[in-house]
Amino acid sequence: MRDRINRWLRVAALRAVASRRQEIAAFIRKVVENWDTETLIMRIEMQVGRDLQFIRINGTVVGGLVGLLIFSVSRWL
Repeated sequence: MRDRINRWLRVAALRAVASRRQEIAAFIRKVVENWDTETLIMRIEMQVGRDLQFIRINGTVVGGLVGLLIFSVSRWL
């Protein structure tokens, strides 16, 4: 019974949303465009959370290694 209800709800939601995709996209675009930088950063940090720190660390390490590699190759050649 639960599976049938879930299936029915998914189909109903898809039918309701599918015909209004352009309107929904325009609304989301308008809302996001109105966010200032602080709001955007706060929302991203809330969604990404702890992973953001790992992304920053990985970016720093990879960027440093690539920079070192480019420097070494340019000195060697």
